[in-house]
Amino acid sequence: MFCWKRTRRVSALTVLACGLVLGAFYTLLADEPLHPATLVERSPVERDLAAIAAEGVLRVAIPVDDVAYAMRGGRADGLAYDLASRIARRLGVKLEVYTVAQPGTGLRDLARGKADLLALIDPGPTPVHDQAAWTTPLEQARVVVAGREAGGIRSLEDLRGREIVVRRDTRLEEAARGWAAAGYPIAIRTVPQRVSDEDLAEAAAQGRHPLVVMDERRARLERALFDDLEVSGPLGDLLPVRWATRPNAPQLAQTVSRLFDTAREVGLLAELHRKYLENPRRLRHSRHYEVWHGGGEISPWDGLLQQAAQQHGFDWRLLAALVATESGFDPASVGPGGSIGLMQLMPATAREFGAKDPLDPQQNVLAGARHLRWLWETLPGVAERDRLAFTLAAYNMGLGHLDDVRELAAARGLDPDRWEGNVAAVLPLKEDPRIASELPHGFARGTLTLNYVDRVLDKYGQFSVAGRQPAVRKLAAARQDS
Repeated sequence: MFCWKRTRRVSALTVLACGLVLGAFYTLLADEPLHPATLVERSPVERDLAAIAAEGVLRVAIPVDDVAYAMRGGRADGLAYDLASRIARRLGVKLEVYTVAQPGTGLRDLARGKADLLALIDPGPTPVHDQAAWTTPLEQARVVVAGREAGGIRSLEDLRGREIVVRRDTRLEEAARGWAAAGYPIAIRTVPQRVSDEDLAEAAAQGRHPLVVMDERRARLERALFDDLEVSGPLGDLLPVRWATRPNAPQLAQTVSRLFDTAREVGLLAELHRKYLENPRRLRHSRHYEVWHGGGEISPWDGLLQQAAQQHGFDWRLLAALVATESGFDPASVGPGGSIGLMQLMPATAREFGAKDPLDPQQNVLAGARHLRWLWETLPGVAERDRLAFTLAAYNMGLGHLDDVRELAAARGLDPDRWEGNVAAVLPLKEDPRIASELPHGFARGTLTLNYVDRVLDKYGQFSVAGRQPAVRKLAAARQDS
């Protein structure tokens, strides 16, 4: 390397200087370049549609993202993967997919011939026009910010004086800097391209980032999974979502562009949106925040949960699933609305069901289990196989709000005593201000309750891999009040 001279005598200062330079060099390689142009080379590879057809393989790079590409039950799916599969079938070739840590790496792989296409589901990296070719837009994305206080942001005027976080060297960063250049005083902080939408959304929901810049569809999908996340109205101009290939592969770019046009015209793109970007259940199934493989303990509170379950007639693993969802087994957890402890009881509910100190784990769990049992007993008439879902919904949103939803279901000709396709289908209507204003208990975040029920039941299934007991059993009358 350039640091080493021919002399055999090297001072300690020289060694230190070399070390710092080399360290910075390797950090740059390992982390992320300042701009995609530093990653991309002009392509020495000649590989267009004819060469792909001759080999019989289309190679597609997809940035790591569980909406774009995921393995479920040993099978691949995802929005980008689904589109890539259809393109390969239309070309009559096999598909080879691999993931890249960040879009800039995918651009480099295109130039080197490792990939034929870089598949994106958001506006992607800042285009480098002379080093990558881009298809016509698959769609146009609306830009929003997400965060714990983003719900009140309706225009760029509302961002004045605010700090926003965005992935660097992306079209979203370009848009944000355009807002600042247009005269809106916004503080912009960047994070590496490799930071995922999930990580951005989680950091914003937890308050670690004030506001994060995202594509609207993805932000609303993440909002359904993070209770404290709010999404602004659309901001600024629409941004194109495009795929990249090499500049010397014009036939491939033109063919993919035509297939994108067809996907929009025949409704395929809308279908894929419904499947991947408007379906939080699918995403939740692919994310296993707590993975338990059976055997050993689930949490440090297993003994306490077993005690409460025995007293109030539950499978203790159901209580474990509820606590995992509510507090992540943190006895000191305090929710943004004031809920407290392992089972996230509101102070009034904790007192009503016998917890003088809701931060005491034993009092909290026993009161929470007593409250859950009371809700179960308060829902007669509900189909037995659906009663657990109704009970969990009432635990999350309150019995009054659940009564409103059941009335909505009945008013629409649905069965107010059945969950799937009936009460579950109208839960999101509680978020419509026009409808909520006419209900006895007003507005509630019905989508979050729907997701909450799914999350608890999903975890209950994970925790019960060794064989499930009845989730709720009958109690002797003398013990129902214990």
